Amino acid sequence: MNFGFRYHVASLMAVFFSLILGILIGGALFPDHVLVDEQARVITELEERFRKSQASLAEVEEELEVARMAWAQFLDAVSKDLLTAKTVVLVDDGQMDISFLGTALQLAGAEVQTVQPALLETAVGTDLPEEITFVFSLSGDTLVAELQELWNELATSGARLAFVWDTSNEPALSDLPKSLKIDSIDTAMGQLAFLVGLARGSEGHFGRQMGAQGLFPCEL
Repeated sequence: MNFGFRYHVASLMAVFFSLILGILIGGALFPDHVLVDEQARVITELEERFRKSQASLAEVEEELEVARMAWAQFLDAVSKDLLTAKTVVLVDDGQMDISFLGTALQLAGAEVQTVQPALLETAVGTDLPEEITFVFSLSGDTLVAELQELWNELATSGARLAFVWDTSNEPALSDLPKSLKIDSIDTAMGQLAFLVGLARGSEGHFGRQMGAQGLFPCEL
């Protein structure tokens, strides 16, 4: 919606300047004041539409800012103590920086660790407690073969897995093991879905992108 208004304003500006050019050319070729008066009337009308579009754009941007603030406050309120006694391991696999999730997870009461993929090899084949979840990031539309092998080995070991990605990515999901999958993790809505999914041990794809089962793993 935001971009639509911007394109609309840009289009009006283009028409506005074209008409100014038309007046200059028309005044030189056709001194008839009727043509000039008509062009002036059209420009006045476009100026009014332009002002209204600017006002509408400002209102939309204000509403979006209020919505972002509301979601952030709602996230803090709902997630408090949601993950008490749970451990979440953020895997720094180089796909996307997800360190920002540490703050939200800690506020939710989780113990947070960050590890490199190579250190997870020791976890493969061991008896892992259900309270631990390994979180991987996804970017692009292809899966890294080395990481995919690690994911499958962890899944075979019974580990809980979660995959997250931001609004700029739409990765392939068909080859991922059974896990929690959250898109739009760079938004408060995505982070809330992520925290709720971890708390309830949910599996499946949730978020705003095509193919998601819903915005949130369960009704709040």
